Amino acid sequence: MKPAIPVAGALLAGALLAGVAACADEDERPAPPPDIPVFEGVIDLEIGEVEGEDPYLFTRIGSVVADDRGRVIVADYQTHEVRVFEADGRFAFRLGGQGDGPGELTNPCCMTFGPEGLLWVRESARYSAFWLGEDGAEYARSLRSVNASFNLVAPVTFDAEGRVVDLGTMAGETRLTRFHLGPGMAVDTVPMATADEQATGFSPVDIRIGDQAATFYVYQPFGPLWIHGHGPGGWWATAVNSAYAIALHHPDGSTSRIEAPLRGPELSPDERRRAQARIDQEKERFDLRDHPFGVPDRKPVLAELFFDRAGRLWVEKTGVDGDEMREADVYREGTLEARYRWPRRVEHLAYPAWATETELYGTTRDSLDIWRAARVRFTRIP
Repeated sequence: MKPAIPVAGALLAGALLAGVAACADEDERPAPPPDIPVFEGVIDLEIGEVEGEDPYLFTRIGSVVADDRGRVIVADYQTHEVRVFEADGRFAFRLGGQGDGPGELTNPCCMTFGPEGLLWVRESARYSAFWLGEDGAEYARSLRSVNASFNLVAPVTFDAEGRVVDLGTMAGETRLTRFHLGPGMAVDTVPMATADEQATGFSPVDIRIGDQAATFYVYQPFGPLWIHGHGPGGWWATAVNSAYAIALHHPDGSTSRIEAPLRGPELSPDERRRAQARIDQEKERFDLRDHPFGVPDRKPVLAELFFDRAGRLWVEKTGVDGDEMREADVYREGTLEARYRWPRRVEHLAYPAWATETELYGTTRDSLDIWRAARVRFTRIP
């Protein structure tokens, strides 16, 4: 059972871990229109070992991206460094190392390439930028985070004006906000949704620990969650994943909607057992007469929202229990352009997926919980 977490963390966990909770039944999945291409991916590279040379041993991977040379770039959260590998998986060099000085890193979680070609790394309380060379990296500059939620795992993106989008919470608030960091630390604040909408699927539980009152938040197993995705150039999207109804936010500040009449799949018997077991454990843990939630009949239809490097929105749908493939509808500025499928064991739950029209980068973990960076290559299905 996962422990109940404070609402700020719960909201982000709900947003970024919704992949465990959300597609339509096998017989309800509509075939794509005949003019919509379908791409299927296979894992063609995994980097990481159980034992061996240090560069190939990961603790907890925070992010995986690729540069325009095809080099695979991996942020290791607990060793406080970023490692660069050649396109064939050979180790090239590393950067960072624990500290707060220029070029040092603290818990790097997420990365992207900015408009100027710099590699930007989100840390516990700032963003650091580096030039990547042939056999090393050069520190360029850093920006202090202005949000109040340090160590928050959240994507790094840039708006239409090239400003870093600092995703987090304001002091004293629980809802996530987009902070656009301009020159001289000028900040443009864009609330993403109401606090009630962001708290979808969570319920407070008040308990006492000794003489102290405390509030924990529990969420419904396989229940609805508020999810969001952030893309390059100022694109972003939000939804409550129980409905295929997405608010697509354009760089000019306008909003359009993407909708489809799909439902999530029914829970399998095993999923129902696991959901009920968690409810029973939480009732015991918090000494509840009644749990605020029951076991739903269906899972939400949406799993995750994320954008690729071309600015296309990937709407990932949940699969039936036991499915070996993930599936996403891919939209360009609100128009369905393609459908992509890739192995389910490639995870991208702790950070946004790094995707292009032909590749997707994420992580895999085996039965020994060994982390590996993974690359998926897509080909069009005839």
